[in-house]
Amino acid sequence: MAAEKGKSALILIGAPVALIGTFFLLIILVFSGTAATAACTNAAGTVNPDTVPTDPIAGYSGEQLKNAAYIMNAASTLALDRTAQVVGVMTAMGESSLLNVGFGDDLKGVTNPDGTPTCSLGLFQQQWCLGSWGTRDEVLDPAHAATAFFDRLVGVADWQSLAPTLAIHKVQGNADPYHYEIFFDAADQIVTALAGDGATGGGCTSGTIAMPLSPGFNMTDDYGPRRSPVPGASSWHPASDLQNYPNPCGDPIYAITSGTVTLIEGYQVSIKSPDGYTVSYLHMKLSDVSVQVGDAVMPGQPIALVGNEGPSTGCHLDLRINTVGSTNDAVNTLPAGEDLGGPPASAGFVNPEEYFTLFGVELCPAGSCQRQDS
Repeated sequence: MAAEKGKSALILIGAPVALIGTFFLLIILVFSGTAATAACTNAAGTVNPDTVPTDPIAGYSGEQLKNAAYIMNAASTLALDRTAQVVGVMTAMGESSLLNVGFGDDLKGVTNPDGTPTCSLGLFQQQWCLGSWGTRDEVLDPAHAATAFFDRLVGVADWQSLAPTLAIHKVQGNADPYHYEIFFDAADQIVTALAGDGATGGGCTSGTIAMPLSPGFNMTDDYGPRRSPVPGASSWHPASDLQNYPNPCGDPIYAITSGTVTLIEGYQVSIKSPDGYTVSYLHMKLSDVSVQVGDAVMPGQPIALVGNEGPSTGCHLDLRINTVGSTNDAVNTLPAGEDLGGPPASAGFVNPEEYFTLFGVELCPAGSCQRQDS
């Protein structure tokens, strides 16, 4: 598929109708390579295609991993970061299953010069006969094809702030703009595995992270010991409380990382990450939850609306991260509640600010996020 193909209207799957076209564009989707001030910033490693692992990674192997390496190297050559590497690999997964195929989609009304019914070829299914992607031989060259894709990607306004599948759609023009989102986790795993330590920037976790609220939120209560603000609330807070101003009630809550919804109960939504730790979002009305148990979610996907349910001092988001079951070495280095003298109920819960720091991101940056008394 390529940019000349027919496009369909964007449909925001899973978002409340009233939010379509307004709040999704406000999502600040921060990748581990895009934060401006951290050790994770320029974590785009290069890979020797001839030394890729022999064992499968996320179900891909052999030629597929070699092609992923070519794509990653093309991004690195263009001085793009790890974000671009992941986006490039997931695009090729969605277009060709990371195989450099010599055939493509049947694009109605377009024929090859020899009269055959399609001219979309290679890793990115680029339409060579339309003249804008290169020659037939060039689009079948992985390095050229990846470079051509990235050249167009960086021409998309604010592509790094879009959900990856939507950024890709701007280049590829798939009939379904959400076609690529299911490939994110596998692409992230491959980039991390192939680039080794270079993929994580040294001491930083891999993957992507999104802010849980739209820009303009403040921190009304932080992690650790506190005075219990209302009856029923804990005096040891295993979370960060965040609130948008001036109208916090009903603001969209975004998943900060990918994962599977495991719990929707009371006033809480919990999402288990691919690395085994769980991110929970509290105080919403269940009627305002836009996902279901078992759903796979992406970073930046709307999942609910800010509410004031349960022991709460007002409409806000309680964001908490529990590392029980985590296989992520970086996340497992964070001190949990029991390590800091917290009660048994704090076991496994880590400071969300320290978690965001692993991705090179400040959860409550000075200058734009005020800290307030609980």
